[in-house]
Amino acid sequence: MKKKKIIIISIFLTLIMITLFIFLKGAIESYNYDMDPANGVDIMEGMGAAFLIIIGGLVVFYELDLFYTVYYFFVKPKTIVKSILNILSNVSLLLQFGVVYIARALSISEETNLAIALFFIYVVLRFVYLIVSTQDLAQEQYN
Repeated sequence: MKKKKIIIISIFLTLIMITLFIFLKGAIESYNYDMDPANGVDIMEGMGAAFLIIIGGLVVFYELDLFYTVYYFFVKPKTIVKSILNILSNVSLLLQFGVVYIARALSISEETNLAIALFFIYVVLRFVYLIVSTQDLAQEQYN
């Protein structure tokens, strides 16, 4: 059991470090390109770097949530309700990366509304998961 924990943690730490390195390297290159006067960028200098940092942060946030879901399924004691909540919350966060295509398929003109709704669903599912977890913990303490 302990070996499983170490392997899962190591894999996800490596994945997160690689993601951070790639996005930060890209942001630095984008910033340096924007600041070079020879390239002719004069409007919104550095915005590409800011976007890369924001997107990288969102990817790392998803990787952390995915880590918790994988950790739950491989290490923690499982219940049906917690498993369903974990999967649904992870899927609602994963759908954020394809929100433009989903909005287009559903004929929603403003994909920002869909993105906000999906994130709200994620927050609600995680909050319900927290409530279920604390109730399970309280029942274990009283028994």
